[in-house]
Amino acid sequence: MTDNQSVRKARKRFESAINLEPLPSEIVRLENALERVLASSLAAPNDVPAFDRSGVDGFAVRAADTTGSSDRTPRRLILNAEVIACGHAPMLEVRAGTTTAIATGGVIPRGADAVVMIEHTDVLETPEGPMIVVRRAVGPGQAVSFAGSDIARGEAVLRRGRRACVARLAASPRRRLR
Repeated sequence: MTDNQSVRKARKRFESAINLEPLPSEIVRLENALERVLASSLAAPNDVPAFDRSGVDGFAVRAADTTGSSDRTPRRLILNAEVIACGHAPMLEVRAGTTTAIATGGVIPRGADAVVMIEHTDVLETPEGPMIVVRRAVGPGQAVSFAGSDIARGEAVLRRGRRACVARLAASPRRRLR
């Protein structure tokens, strides 16, 4: 008997002695799922983020209001009396000729379609109230992270047959997995 035949024979004996059938699935708590193989896929029930948000600190604007803005030809916009911080819903609409201060992660207010970085603006006090001087034009969608841009509703966040790692489990909206 050759070495090759011995290896094949040993492999055959080994494989006949073990059960290679998949184990039955079970439902486990999320905290007990680490390093286990998933029996079923899990789709995201919602978009992440669930809303359009600012990617920078700055001012939510209508991009059309900034057309042609530059250091030599800045545009002036009336500053709305609101600051949109992360976790707070905007109360005021951004109308033509106006802008709202917004922090990174803040919800884009109705009427706005872009964000001008704070570094490209100046504050100007006028008798009519504060204005923002915009020194850089922006296009629609600039500095905006759109709803679902991280994870889209229906996208598989945990896939069948994959080992559950911390990053995948952190994305799970469920407390129990199969």
